[in-house]
Formats: sequence, structure tokens, C-alpha cells
Amino acid sequence: MVEYTSTLEGFQRAMKWSLTGPAEESQLYAEATSTPDFYHLMNNQRIPYGAFIKGIEEWRGGKTSDYEPVVHEFLRDGDQLATRMTGTIRVDGVDTEFESFMFGKVDKQSGKLEYLIERSVWGPVGGAPEHGVNT
Repeated sequence: MVEYTSTLEGFQRAMKWSLTGPAEESQLYAEATSTPDFYHLMNNQRIPYGAFIKGIEEWRGGKTSDYEPVVHEFLRDGDQLATRMTGTIRVDGVDTEFESFMFGKVDKQSGKLEYLIERSVWGPVGGAPEHGVNT
């Protein structure tokens, strides 16, 4: 899924796929979009590859539903990637909205992400963000 790191449309599809497939296919998603030494730095918390996959499994396994990400900006320059995304998701039965800024490094040979640095805020739809605001 090299278009994931090449175009806004590809990144949009990958973001939707990240939390909407079956939990059993979480590793397939990770393998298609990231290198084996990938890590995710989410709000200053480093998540190594194995924990990243387990997190996707948890979110796909019933914790979330109705995930609708919208990628607004996408920039790819050489091996660097930057994007801004907003959206809605139901988490543990609560309608939630979020905004994320992401910066990543793309492996030149495979087109997959080597790492992703993400800064996100989220909270109830229509309300002020409650999470990620003081990280």
C-alpha cells in the first residue's frame, strides 16, 4: 500500500483502514503500511511496533466504531511526510471528535513508514477536547 505515503487519497484510505478492519487483520495492516522497526510517538509516548499492532487489535476489537477520519492536508517531501486530520469516532459508546497532526519518515525503498510522530486532541462531539490537551 505504497500510495499510503504518496497521496492524500492513499493516506485517507489507510487511516480509515487502520481502525475499521477485523482485529485479526491488524498485523496485515501494520505490515502493509509500516516497516518492521516502525514506532509511533503518540502525544510524547513511544509505542514500539508490537505494541502498535496490539493497540490496533484493541481498537478494532470492539472499543471503537463509526470511525470517520478526514485528511485535510498532506505533504510528502522526499522521505518526509506531514498531514493534518480531523474526524469522529465512537469510543466505548461515546461519540468523539479528534484532530491530529502527524509527521513521519518514509522508507525510500518500500514506501512504508519508518516512524510516525502524532500530536492529537480529542473529546466529546461539540465539546472542548478533554484528552491530549496538556501532553
